[in-house]
Amino acid sequence: MRVIILLMILVTSLVAHEASAQDAALEIAAVKAVVDATTAASNAQKLEELLALFADDAKIDSKAAGRQVSKDQYREAMKTLFDRRALSKVDVEGMRVSLLDASHATVDGTVSIQLASGNRTGGKNQWKLEKRDGRWLIVETKYQ
Repeated sequence: MRVIILLMILVTSLVAHEASAQDAALEIAAVKAVVDATTAASNAQKLEELLALFADDAKIDSKAAGRQVSKDQYREAMKTLFDRRALSKVDVEGMRVSLLDASHATVDGTVSIQLASGNRTGGKNQWKLEKRDGRWLIVETKYQ
């Protein structure tokens, strides 16, 4: 009887662990998709799609603005960049996602920005995300 109980506990524990690992993998994919979407929106120069990925209270370290700015300031900097057709392409490489808890995550990666002038900028960046109302949003970005 004890063996059966121990086996039941072990199986329950393994099933719970597997479900937890699957949930974590889904969350990591969802977080990564947000950062991928910022790249896609930037490359398509779709300002509203880009801004929808940021929390209203986000602090955004922006090469376009030249410093860390609010979402409204970021809107103006990116609008100017898009209006001038100054951006050619944005790429993010080497993304590493860390789930801190059920509603906080960080993403580390390297951003490469190609400008229409031929100049390049970018560097290592960290995105901080929070899950709000069931949706992952960027709350802070910081070039390192």
